[in-house]
Amino acid sequence: MKKIYTALILIVCIAFFFLYNGYMTPEIWISVGGVVISALTAFIVSSMKIGEYKNKVDTLETTIGKDEHAGMRKTMGDCKTEVDKLLEFKTSATKFIDSNIYKNNSPLDLTDFGKKLVKDSGFETIFETTKDDLADKLLKEKNPKTKYDTQEMARALLDELTEYPAFQPIKKYAFEHGNDVTQILRAGAILLRDYYLKKHPEITDATGY
Repeated sequence: MKKIYTALILIVCIAFFFLYNGYMTPEIWISVGGVVISALTAFIVSSMKIGEYKNKVDTLETTIGKDEHAGMRKTMGDCKTEVDKLLEFKTSATKFIDSNIYKNNSPLDLTDFGKKLVKDSGFETIFETTKDDLADKLLKEKNPKTKYDTQEMARALLDELTEYPAFQPIKKYAFEHGNDVTQILRAGAILLRDYYLKKHPEITDATGY
């Protein structure tokens, strides 16, 4: 577009040069006029086409942007739905596991099945050699302030310790007997709770469960 505009100015300047020096004949005027008209026509048409093209590009960019954002929103929404489903499933599974090993009272106590699981799996024996380390982990990583916190945080801690080196024989037992290692550790959390409260008498009855 700039080139056409420059050419028009150049043509007009040449025409005035010839006019000023007396070289302009009717034939030259006709030729110059034709060139100027053609150039103006090309300039106008080009401007219109470029404007139309720019509008199409802007519209396309806007549409693509909307589609991309809509797609991202849909993807994020789908991910959130799947995460919510997984959390719901985990909660249901945990409740089912707990219903077999805990008596429905407060503070939580082990059922006969829970006590047998702790003993037969070897957790009871392993706990005697690791209880101080586990109690220190509970203090450093969770730092419970009440008896209820101690109970819940002991369960949460042992949920995270399936790869704890001392618990590897328990995993072997679970595999060979068709048990869930998480269930064994959650049952063992009651032993950790009681030992931690014994080590920390500052957590008094006044704090409650």
